[in-house]
Amino acid sequence: MKSVLLSVLFLIMASSNSSAAFLASVEFLGFSDDGGYAALEQYWIADGSGFPGAEIVVMSIAENSIIKRFNTTWSEEMMFIDGVEIFYKNSMNPARTILQERAHPYLDSLEISFVNEGVHCICHPLTDTGAEPESVSFATWMGSLMYNGPEYKLTILNRKEIPESPPDWLSMFDTPVLLEVLITDSNGNTVMHLHDNSPQPGYEYVSNYRIRDVFVYSDSLVTIILNTTEPGFEGPDGMFRMVTGVIGH
Repeated sequence: MKSVLLSVLFLIMASSNSSAAFLASVEFLGFSDDGGYAALEQYWIADGSGFPGAEIVVMSIAENSIIKRFNTTWSEEMMFIDGVEIFYKNSMNPARTILQERAHPYLDSLEISFVNEGVHCICHPLTDTGAEPESVSFATWMGSLMYNGPEYKLTILNRKEIPESPPDWLSMFDTPVLLEVLITDSNGNTVMHLHDNSPQPGYEYVSNYRIRDVFVYSDSLVTIILNTTEPGFEGPDGMFRMVTGVIGH
């Protein structure tokens, strides 16, 4: 029975856009010039197969919704050149190159650019072991000598929720969670509150979220990048999710 479950898991993971990475790398691609949109890129090398993969997600800031998702996953046929197997690393990921060529005309049409990164308030990669994973304070005036704005506290909650009709292989991993994001000001007033009422497409089986980056544009437009832990072929994979919102709404 266990071998059957492993076979099913392999097929599911092989067909999933987010299953390939045991530890993805991430790049924030910036806000649009008008602040209406933001984009995130992540790329990885699959554990086990060694297949390279990449994804770019474009989101509406105010609606915290994905408006466009680009993804590329290479197949076994693309892993050989003249009969010689190629072993890729994230730093030489061909799927990422293909994805950028496909996505950049769309990003350019929205005027999404690194120039519009905004203020990078927080950066807590996984190697920052001293950082609180689910709570952090930040200010929108980081690096400014002329403006001292308010300070905020960002808190995320991982609410465990067993999905309806869960697949058999899910029992081999931790219970999935629903995400809740809360930002309060220095007086404890809630200035932004986002929460998943149900599993979101692409993040149905995430078992943990951790705060990685906070970017703020025009003092109130917020992009939060979260580390995620997801089921993978050889154990939990490390991917990313971006959530967005407007402080004060």
